[in-house]
Order: sequence, then C-alpha cells, then structure tokens
Amino acid sequence: MDAIPITWLVSVLLAIAAYGLAWNTRIPGRARVLLCLFLLCLVGVTVLLGMRVSFGWLWPGRVQPFVAVLAAPLAYLGFAVLTIDTSDRWRGLLVRNGVLVLFAVVALAAPLPVSEDVFILTINCIYLYRMAGLLRLGPDGFHAVAPHTIGLWRAAIIATLAFIGLMIVIDGLVLGVSLFAREPQIIALLTGISGLFVGFVCVLALVGVPLILQAAQPGTANRAAATDADRALMERLDRMMHEKTLFRDSSLTLARVARRLSIPARDLSGAINRTTDENFPRFINGYRIAYAQSALRETALPVTEVMLEAGFVSKSSFNTEFRRVTGQTPSQFRSKGAEN
Repeated sequence: MDAIPITWLVSVLLAIAAYGLAWNTRIPGRARVLLCLFLLCLVGVTVLLGMRVSFGWLWPGRVQPFVAVLAAPLAYLGFAVLTIDTSDRWRGLLVRNGVLVLFAVVALAAPLPVSEDVFILTINCIYLYRMAGLLRLGPDGFHAVAPHTIGLWRAAIIATLAFIGLMIVIDGLVLGVSLFAREPQIIALLTGISGLFVGFVCVLALVGVPLILQAAQPGTANRAAATDADRALMERLDRMMHEKTLFRDSSLTLARVARRLSIPARDLSGAINRTTDENFPRFINGYRIAYAQSALRETALPVTEVMLEAGFVSKSSFNTEFRRVTGQTPSQFRSKGAEN
C-alpha cells in the first residue's frame, strides 16, 4: 500500500484532534495552546515523513528533526502549566525549557559528526522523566483545574508518556538499524512503521481526552460525598478566613492553614475537595475574589492596588481568576457597578 495516504491520514486525524482541543474551553488557555502546538508538531512530522518515504525527497528529512525535537517539550509544558499559579513561575518554566530546546536545535543545525536522532532521543528521554514527575503531584498541585478532573488529566499524562516512550523505542530501533544495517529498504520500512505507530498511538491517546473532559460534568465525576466532619471543618475554616482574612497573605499555603486548624494538611485538602469540588488554591482564590469585588464596589482604589490587597501578586492570575468567578474582568465589574 502506498505510504502517502496512510501517513497523511494520520496527519488529518491529528489536525482534527488539534482543532477539537483548541475549542475545548474546559481546558485552561495556555494548556490548550501548548497541547495544540504539540499535536501540530506531530502533524508536521507525519507530513514530512510521508514526503520523505513516498517521494524520496531529501529536504523533508532535513526539516523533520527540527519539528520532532519540539514535540515532547510542548507536551510537557502543556501539562506542567496546569501546576503553575503565578506568572513568575510560568516565565521561569518557559526560560528553563526554552534554553534546553534551543540548545538541541543549535546542535541539530551544527555540522557535528553525530546522528540527529541522538539529540531527539535525548530530548525525549529528558521530557519523559519530567512528565513522569507530574504524576507525583496531588490535587492541590494542579492549580488550574478542578479536582474532579484530576483523574482524567492523570490519564492524559500517562497516555502521553506511553506515546513518548514508544517514540523513544522506535526511534532508537531506527537509529540502531541505520548504524549497523546498510539496506535502504529496511531503514525506509522501519521509518514508515515508526511514523504509523507514533501517529496512531497519539491519536488514540489524545483525540479522546478533550472529548472526555468535555463530557465530564463538574461536581459529579470522581467526587466522594462530603461527611458531617468535612462540613464542620469547613465551617471552622470559613469562620477563620472571615475573622483573620488569612487569604490576603499571598504566600498562604495549605500546610499553614492546616496548622492553624490543628489538623493534618491531607484532611483539610480532602474536606475542601469533597465539599467544594475545588482544590486549595482555587478555594482560597474564591475568598480573594469576593474581597476584590467588595473593594471594587465600595472604594476608588486602583485595580492593581485592589489586586494586591486581596492577596494576588500577578495581574494575569488576578484577571484570570476574576473572570473565572464573575465572568467579567475587574474593570468591567467596576464599570457595571458604577452604572448601577
């Protein structure tokens, strides 16, 4: 069977997956962008692969490594951004990973006596390890998503790990054969097989994830029922938040609040998850946004000062959370309040 229709069919399926992901508003914006770029990188790889294998063109083989080396970092960043709660941390994450990817791109472009596959395999192994580290995080580690979707996101990470792992194995096999076997038919065959496996595994792993997340109903999936003890604990927590206004401390942590309540942090986190279907950062941000709403209605303080008074340190985080809770930006909220 001719390779063009098969590899390009994979490209079409990946492009459809990227389109569906781009319009899934349940997924945070930065994660959507990065995961879409990840899928589009794979579209580029499979298109170039079809050109190289089917037509025997040389230039796609020279371009393909530069596209392939971006895939794993983009996948990792797409999931890692869900664990970021401030713009400073986000910028730091971009810088650290950008430097590593830039080094790999420069190495690919340099006339070194080393196979390009070595650099791609190295990058993929590094990001396989980094992405696996995300699985150690609990619900409170994923700041940008609701607790009831954590299981789905873990499944997506595991599926992507399996995909990258398979890509490493197959690319390693292709590299080994290219070093020790000189039959061009064997190398072309292995290259074609690697493209098919990678493409279809990616489709199976990632096309369904946006659909699952879209279908998940907030507050129902994977959520345990709250107990009387949970509700009593939440009453104590709510009373403390209103009396002490701890939420205005931008460095407030789950552990510090738990110590004030004289309970284990794990118990507090579980009670918040079960009673509100939110993790600790989003729960605390609810108090901050309520405080900011009052300040915007009742004072003439600048929005930036309101943001700091409420406990936020990042304007982008403040605007994102304010819009999530109220459906408006802080400026829109103040303007409508003035009109009323």
